[in-house]
Amino acid sequence: MEDFRNELEELLARVKNENARLCVSLCDEVYLTDYNPRGNIWTEALQSALDEHERVIIPPSSEPYIIDNSIIIPSGRHIIALDGATIRLFDGVRVLMMRNSNTSDGTHLPISTPRNENITIEGGVWEDWCTRRLGYGNSGMYDTERSFFGVSTYMLLENIDHLTLRNMTFKNCGGFAVQIGEASNIVIEKIRFIDCFADGLHINGNVESIYISDVSGEVGDDLVAFNMFDWQDSSINFGPCKNVICEGLELSPQSHYKALRIEPGVYTFDNGESVDCSLANAIFRRVSGINTFKLYCQTPPYSPKAEPERAGVGSGDNILFEDIKIDLDTPIDKLDEYMNSDPIKGTFAGFELGLNAKRIYLKNISIVLHRDKYPLSYLVCIGPKSARFSDGVEVFDPYFSSRVDELYLEGITINGERPSDITPYLKEIEFDHLYDDIPSTGCGKFGKIIYK
Repeated sequence: MEDFRNELEELLARVKNENARLCVSLCDEVYLTDYNPRGNIWTEALQSALDEHERVIIPPSSEPYIIDNSIIIPSGRHIIALDGATIRLFDGVRVLMMRNSNTSDGTHLPISTPRNENITIEGGVWEDWCTRRLGYGNSGMYDTERSFFGVSTYMLLENIDHLTLRNMTFKNCGGFAVQIGEASNIVIEKIRFIDCFADGLHINGNVESIYISDVSGEVGDDLVAFNMFDWQDSSINFGPCKNVICEGLELSPQSHYKALRIEPGVYTFDNGESVDCSLANAIFRRVSGINTFKLYCQTPPYSPKAEPERAGVGSGDNILFEDIKIDLDTPIDKLDEYMNSDPIKGTFAGFELGLNAKRIYLKNISIVLHRDKYPLSYLVCIGPKSARFSDGVEVFDPYFSSRVDELYLEGITINGERPSDITPYLKEIEFDHLYDDIPSTGCGKFGKIIYK
C-alpha cells in the first residue's frame, strides 16, 4: 500500500505544479468591466473577453453578473472572479452556464477529437436560479435541442488536459454543479456548495490524474461522484479512471443523501466495442458526513418485462479508504428490503462492493453499527443487490457477481472498539434464482482478508 500511495502523491504533486506553471504563463489580461454589458446581461461581454484575452478578471460588484446563454471557454484561459463577484444564470435558462470549446459526445463511440488545454477557473460565487432539482432535460442542458443527451450540469468541462478549479462557491444548482470527463491532469481545491440539488462534482470516464481537496457543503445527491460507468442520461464519457486523490470532503448535515458513488462497470458502444470503466490507484481520505461508499455497477431501474441496460461488472485495483468516520444509523437507500431487514436482500454496509478488484484497503475506519435495529448492517459487503418498487420495477442487478482478491483492513473500530475478529462485520451476498422473471443468481466473494 505504501508504495502505490507514495508514487501517487508524487505524481499528483507534479500535476499541481505543472498546472500552476501553465496558468502563470497566461499573461494577456483584461477586466470584464472593460467591456459593456447588454443592459444588465454580461453574456456577450464575458464571451468577447474570453475570445480575445488569456486572463479575464471579474471584479467585485454589488449586483450579480447575469449570464443568459452558455459561455464557451477556449484553450489557454484563466478566469479569476475576485471576492465579491457573483456570476448568475438568468432565471429560467435551461442550458448550462459554461463549457469548454472542444466538448465532444462519447456516448455512442469513443472520443477522437482534439482536447482543450490549460483552463483555470478561480474564485467567485457561481449561482443557478433553481430552487429544487429539476431533472434531466429540464436544466443544465448542453443546448436547447439537448443534442448531448447525457449532459445535465451548470459547468461542463470535458475533453480537456490541464484543468484547475479553485476557491469556487456554487449555489442553487438544479443539475450537477460541475460535470467532468475525458480529461487528465485535473486539480480541484476549495470548493463550496450552498443549496445545490444534485451531485456537486460529477466525474465520469476516461479521467487520469485528478487531485480533489477541501470540498464541502450541501448537495442533493453525491458530494463527489466517480461514475466511470453511468447512465446515458447523465454522462457522455465512459471509460477508466486512474491516479486519484480525493481528500478533505465534508458533507453538510443538512444533506439528505449521505453517500459517495464510485461506479465501475463495463460499457458497450453502438458498434459493439466495450470498455472496462475501471478505477485504479485511488485514495479517498479524511471524509466526514458520508455514511456509505458505493462501489458497484448499477443499471437504470427496469421492468421484468424489459431488458436491463447492457452493462457488466467493472474492475479496480489499489483503492484506499483512510481516516473516515461513519455512523450507519439508517440505510442510505430507504427501500423496504433494507428498512425491514429482508433476510436475503436486506444487507447494507458502510462499504458496498460489487466490482472485480485486486486490492482494496481500509485504514483507520471508525464505524457505528445499529444492529439492534438493523441486524444486517455491516462494515463491508460484497455481491449483488436487489430491491423492487411497488410496481415491480427492479432497482438493482441481482445477476451480477463480483470478487475482491485482497481486502486489507487496518485500524478498524466498530462502535468504539477494535474487534478481535473482523469476520462478523464482513458479508458475502449470494442469490440463488431469487426471481423467476429475471436472471437473479449472483454472488460476491472475498479472496484473502488481511486484518491488522
